[in-house]
Amino acid sequence: MDYNINDLEEYYKNPIMESWTYVSIGMDNLKYYDPDMYHEIEKKRILLLPETKECLEDIKQTCQRLDLNYLQVKFYIEQFLQKFPLALRRDVGWDDPSFIFLYVLTRMLKTKVIIETGSNIGFSSTFIALAVKENDNGCRFYTMEPGEFSWESESFVTENYVRKQKINYDKLVGKCEALCIVPPDLKKYIIFKKGYSKDILPDLLKENKEVDIFFHDSEHSYRVTLRECATVMPYMKEGGYILVHDVKSNQVFKELFGKRKTSAVALTYKKEGILGICKIEGRDYITKEKQWVIPSAPIENSLLNDNEYHSKKIKLNSSPQEIIIQTKGCSSLSCVFCSEDKNNEGFDFDYFFQQIEPKISSYISQAKRITFKSCGRFFQSSEVQKIINLGVNSLETSFPEVNKTYYTTGLDLIPKVCEFITKPIVYPRDNGNKLQNIVNILLYASNAKLYKTLTGKDNFSNILTQIKYLAELRRDKFNPAIHLTLIITTLNIEDLPDFVKLALSLGIDKIICQYSCIYKPTQKYLSCFFKQKITNEMLDRAEELAKKLNIEIELPPRFDREIHSNSESNLCNKAWSQIIIDTQGNILTCDTGRDCNEGLQERDFMDVWNGHYYQNLRESLTKGNCNCFKYCFRANPICVNDFRAHVNLCGKKASEIDILWADNF
Repeated sequence: MDYNINDLEEYYKNPIMESWTYVSIGMDNLKYYDPDMYHEIEKKRILLLPETKECLEDIKQTCQRLDLNYLQVKFYIEQFLQKFPLALRRDVGWDDPSFIFLYVLTRMLKTKVIIETGSNIGFSSTFIALAVKENDNGCRFYTMEPGEFSWESESFVTENYVRKQKINYDKLVGKCEALCIVPPDLKKYIIFKKGYSKDILPDLLKENKEVDIFFHDSEHSYRVTLRECATVMPYMKEGGYILVHDVKSNQVFKELFGKRKTSAVALTYKKEGILGICKIEGRDYITKEKQWVIPSAPIENSLLNDNEYHSKKIKLNSSPQEIIIQTKGCSSLSCVFCSEDKNNEGFDFDYFFQQIEPKISSYISQAKRITFKSCGRFFQSSEVQKIINLGVNSLETSFPEVNKTYYTTGLDLIPKVCEFITKPIVYPRDNGNKLQNIVNILLYASNAKLYKTLTGKDNFSNILTQIKYLAELRRDKFNPAIHLTLIITTLNIEDLPDFVKLALSLGIDKIICQYSCIYKPTQKYLSCFFKQKITNEMLDRAEELAKKLNIEIELPPRFDREIHSNSESNLCNKAWSQIIIDTQGNILTCDTGRDCNEGLQERDFMDVWNGHYYQNLRESLTKGNCNCFKYCFRANPICVNDFRAHVNLCGKKASEIDILWADNF
């Protein structure tokens, strides 16, 4: 039984938002049923004509790429606009063109089975249900969602300052359930399943055998997107469609379907990809098992990685537990202990996202942590700003189940960045793991005068203000953790106790102290090697103070102290558990950050991870003849008393040490 028009008048007289004006009887009938309301809506529709034309052009281009009959598509869009006359517009509360495409495909294919994951409050579900109703052919339309929502967290509410949509806030009170926005005459065409896709999809697919349209719109992480596509692919009907919403949120669509140029496209809107559309052509493509392998969970990969490390395997089946992305950029600081001359070049991630990320996505999804290291202003790079503003093409949002660490000098921790760090754009709804992100701030001193001596800059007080704001934002959830790093030199070693007190006043979770390295002759006497007694005294005082103040501290080894090591500490695990990649895809060495002549530009990840450099490094470590371990007091604390451990050759020949540091040998 259909609903009476009186029961549905609020959907066009008092909608939640203007673009959600739903006329169940159609505009042609409304003209006679309620002329005044018809003319009011028609005035708004005429004002929208330029935007409607723009949206139609986007859809037309997509139809051409998918080889769809645009005249037929246009006919169905005209029928759609009878019911949603104000939906095709530029400033919207959702991605209208993509959801309209769901309506069009459902009408054209005369579908029998549609599955949607992630119904949310029901925008896309409404459009599909409308098409199912109008087809009237017994189609089974399933959608699923695990829980309820808060109106305040909905994107069309939170982003209204950008989209400028007229919203009826009186109707947005309290919690809202899944599908709550779907008009009642359409809701009866939806079979709702409460829960996560990982639990619901397998049985649903076995029950229905074949699927005409599958629409992924649940958690937009790499792992969940891949798992859903891999699970549904064997059940897809030839000529059916897989659709992936917010297609640029991760690399899955590009990896799985990107090479099929004639049948896989991304519907664009305002130059951003919002819907990946792939037509299923040929059973051979459906049954290629290798293409649908789901990566191991981080905990499973970590256990395997630990076992391979303990058994000293040279060629690994596991991937790294930590993937470090090393970026370059202008830090605007002139640190006296810096490894290189000041780099004034900016950086972005465009090449990395387009060429490198697709090669490492599955391995990031298996990692425990991804780390962004930069001595420059990481958060102010053009691509990261794009991530913060739009949430697209983003390692941060693609992998909500993986812990992140951000290194920063604190200069770029402006309010917008702090808000991004403490409130991720994507939350893992389908993952029970407890995550702990980290912001590691390189501060160098406890006061402005010493900070200027070390860095040449006067912005110490501004940085402290920004750190306090970050700490305040995450106060109740303690996520991310905030670490403060001090590079210890002969100039600031006596400042260490005051640095501990400063960290406490800022609400810092952990202090990390590291000895500075000597990269060039002018830095020689900055090394704490030349102030061993006072260094030990300050480290002891800092340790006692941190314990008293109940703040965690990580200190380097003391000089002239007996250090007991076990067999495990004699075998650095970094060659098994960590990889460093720059934004061009070059593999960097652990200590110097120099290119080790391995790269991902023309090779697969595992070929590099088990390539010449890494296999040689693991073998030399297991045999005890690895020079980088011999002079690394982070991995091998005993060598802290050897001056050579404080000198970083940065690719120079070992023989050059005798020339540069002859008075110490």
